[in-house]
Amino acid sequence: MKTIQLFITIALLSFLTTNAQITKGNWMVGGTGSFTNYKSTFQSGNTEISQTGSALNISPNLGYFIVDNVVLGSIVSFSFSNPSGDNNNSQGYGLSPFIRYYFRKSDKMINPFLQTGYSLSKGKSDSGGSNKSTGYTIKGGSAIFLNSSVALELSLNYDSSKFNSDVKSNNFTVGIGFQIHLEKK
Repeated sequence: MKTIQLFITIALLSFLTTNAQITKGNWMVGGTGSFTNYKSTFQSGNTEISQTGSALNISPNLGYFIVDNVVLGSIVSFSFSNPSGDNNNSQGYGLSPFIRYYFRKSDKMINPFLQTGYSLSKGKSDSGGSNKSTGYTIKGGSAIFLNSSVALELSLNYDSSKFNSDVKSNNFTVGIGFQIHLEKK
C-alpha cells in the first residue's frame, strides 16, 4: 500500500512541476476541433440574410518557436457545415499561417496564449455552388500542460471571413485541442 501512495505522490509532484517546451528552436504539432451551432447574418449587396445551422471544423497545425514563447506556424483546416434548408451541406478546406504568443514562462503548468492568423479557404456545397474566402482569426485561451510535452488547449475564437468578394461572416466559437511540443536536442 505504501508503494502505491509513494508512486501517486511522485506522479503528482512531477505533474505539478512540468517544464513546457515553449522555447526557441522547438516545434509544436497538434490541432484543434470545434463544433458550432450558429446563427449567422450575411450582407450581400443591400440584402441581409440570416441563417442557422451547425458546423464541424478540424484543424491540424505545425509551428516553430522563433524565440521563447513565440511560435510561427500554419494550420490546415477541414470543415463541414449543415445550414438550415435543403441541399445546403458544404465542405471546405483552408490554409492559415499564424503567430502565437504565450504569456508566461515555460515552467508554468497553465499558460495563457493569444494567436492571430490569416486564412485562405475553398469550399463547395451539395447544391453545386462553390466559394473562396479570405479572413482573419483571433484566438485566446489557455494551454494546460499535462507534462513537459503535451498540452490541452481551451480557447475562444473570433473569425471574420469574406466569401466570393461580397458575402461577409463573423463568428465566435469555442475550441478544444491538443499540442505536442517537441524539444530540440
